[in-house]
Amino acid sequence: MTRKDSTDQEIRSTPTIVAEGLRKEILDGTIGPGERINVRKLGQRLNVSYIPIREAVRLLEAEGFVETKPNVGATAAGISLVELEDVYDLRRMIEPVIAKRAVERMSDEHVMVVRQALRELEELEAIASGIDTNVIVAHRRFHWELLAPAAAPLVERTLRGLWRISERYVRRTRGIALPVAVAQHAEMVELAARREGDTLADLLNDHLHLTASALKILYDRDPAA
Repeated sequence: MTRKDSTDQEIRSTPTIVAEGLRKEILDGTIGPGERINVRKLGQRLNVSYIPIREAVRLLEAEGFVETKPNVGATAAGISLVELEDVYDLRRMIEPVIAKRAVERMSDEHVMVVRQALRELEELEAIASGIDTNVIVAHRRFHWELLAPAAAPLVERTLRGLWRISERYVRRTRGIALPVAVAQHAEMVELAARREGDTLADLLNDHLHLTASALKILYDRDPAA
């Protein structure tokens, strides 16, 4: 690779790096819903120019994490019960169907992979204090392994996009949803091991409904949360 190629690659990768940092801050609440993203301060903090920050903001706009408002500029996307319902409606249309197909194709070896993903998730949940990024990542991996044997590349891209949006809500509801969700996760693994695809699909539909319902409870309790 020439020096120019290396420089070009570095330039192309900078918006992605900036986007990853911004996405994390939005997910963990460092930048709250509706909060303005100060591009100048962000550039100073990351030691990057305006151009890669602008590109990063565009990337996050496409993912639904950022909104650009007239006379305000870029802000972290607000929390919306309408968006919540739309995202989880889409997930319920896709994931139970894929889970049923995945069970039909799942090898014994992959069942062991799913079991291991669940063990790792449970271990992290046991030691986590409140909302923990590692738990969110392990939770995502567990759900992915349940679907992986039947998830085509287009399905994977679609789901990962929906999951990125969902995670903003999951982080706000885990304290409510976790006790029931833990039991459901364990049951999902056993249903997969027994190749009971229809029952797994029904349970996964209920599981996805749980998060949406939990957030509504949170809003009823504290609309500003």
